[in-house]
Amino acid sequence: MREDAATPQERLRAIEGDHLAGATELTERLADVLRDAVTRSRATTVEALSAEVLDLGERAIRAHPNMAPLVHLVNAAVRAVAGALTLEDARSALRQALDEFLRERRENARALREWASQLIPEGARVLIHSFSGTVLDALGAARAGGRSFSIVCTEARPLCEGRLLASRALALGLPVTLIVDAAMGEWAGRCTLALVGADCVSPEGVTNKIGTRLLALAARERGLPIYALAESSKFFPLPLSAARPQAPTEVWEAPPAGLVIWNEYFETTPLDAFTAILSEHGPLSPTDVRHHIRNLSFDERLWSRLRSSPSATNCC
Repeated sequence: MREDAATPQERLRAIEGDHLAGATELTERLADVLRDAVTRSRATTVEALSAEVLDLGERAIRAHPNMAPLVHLVNAAVRAVAGALTLEDARSALRQALDEFLRERRENARALREWASQLIPEGARVLIHSFSGTVLDALGAARAGGRSFSIVCTEARPLCEGRLLASRALALGLPVTLIVDAAMGEWAGRCTLALVGADCVSPEGVTNKIGTRLLALAARERGLPIYALAESSKFFPLPLSAARPQAPTEVWEAPPAGLVIWNEYFETTPLDAFTAILSEHGPLSPTDVRHHIRNLSFDERLWSRLRSSPSATNCC
């Protein structure tokens, strides 16, 4: 079944089960689900419609509790519906809020892409961990600017989404070397700079694919500049949950009886482990990041649900 022909509930289940797509793609897909769900809703009051939006949004957040843009999108949607006087006003306000959120996100992504592409000099060798659409956009912009450079990317086990980045970089006409995760320390000494994406940037650090902290430590040892790319919808006042056990069979399909396998996808790396956090505003220091985060606010009902969910935040 094509996704555009599926019901909102079916498309939401697809989002919940997708552990390869990045935060940007999942946010766009969730916006479409919310827009379609409100159009089809049989709610008879604004309050009931608002509850539907909140319930759908919470499901997506719980499925991907480390992805701050999903929280910001749901926050914008819930606030838009709750502020309406009639059901028709609520539907219209939600569509407008979603369109505005995505428009601003895309504008910020374009600005970030330009900042990031300027980090890549002619002849560079760029080390990348895991898959990031934001990083891939920066590579494309640098390539479109006429620069020649090469890519070294990790597999990013256990799902090996680094292979997806490798194939996309090859499609841009870039020379690519794929390495096992354990080789990132060795290759940190052979590269010009390192770029990683981010699912959440909090005052405590950058939540991203596990292995990011090891890359940051290797970069520090080797004197390699390392940047986390994150437009402002990735910013959040608390570290969203990095700890979430995944299927042991992703690590070992048929392990010996009694073996304990630890498999989690994400971790939080301290802000000061990076050369800078790069946003649409340019390079940010830890102090700059905390300043930008300070003014964020959220719908109280959504915030209450996040506070009550151990899978949504590490602490509140």
